[in-house]
Order: sequence, then structure tokens, then C-alpha cells
Amino acid sequence: MIERIDSKQPKRNNAGLMLSATTGAAIGMGSRYLLPTKAEIKSIGTAADTFFSSASTAARGANRSMLKYGALGAIAAATITLLTKLLSNKKPQTQTDTFEYSKYQAIIDAPEYACEILLYGD
Repeated sequence: MIERIDSKQPKRNNAGLMLSATTGAAIGMGSRYLLPTKAEIKSIGTAADTFFSSASTAARGANRSMLKYGALGAIAAATITLLTKLLSNKKPQTQTDTFEYSKYQAIIDAPEYACEILLYGD
């Protein structure tokens, strides 16, 4: 059976990219509460228990932009996903890997032998 040309072409599926970007954005928005400020890094050795307190975590998150950290997380996750797709060692499919030759394709290639192909070809 002759199939449409567009059914033989590989379709792009960006669902994995969208999923990883969404996950990265969620992780980025959550990391704004966890990443220490410069002042906290300097004093983390003396006051480690205040770093993990709920008041300091809430104050840290209130001073930071949710959109900025979400965008940074989404960009990082999308970049990692695209790099793994580019650097993967998948062998690209050639036409000979998936090509099926039928009677109808033979008729298109050699119309002068159409009767013989239809009668004797299996």
C-alpha cells in the first residue's frame, strides 16, 4: 500500500523537553528558598541552625524573584535535555532501515512492467 509521504517522516516530539523545562522551573522556584545569600555563606559556620529555621527560609524566599529562579531552572533543564539529545549515540535511521517495497511501489517505479508485477509478483 502506498502511504502518504508525511507518515514516513519522523515527527518531532517535544513533550520530553516541555516536561523537563516545567520540572526545572518548579525546582528553580523551590531553590530560591534553599540557596543561601552571601551573608549567610559567611556566617554558616557559626550559626548553622539559623540557616535552616523557617523564619530565615521565608525571609530568603521573600526577597527573591520567583519568576527569575523559575526561568533559570527551566533554562537549565531544557539545556541539559537538548544536550543529551544532541550528544546521544543513536544511529540515525536511514531510508533502507524502514523501507518496505510493495507491488504498488514497484508499479510506480516500472510502469511498463505493471502487468507482470501485478500477475506474478508476491
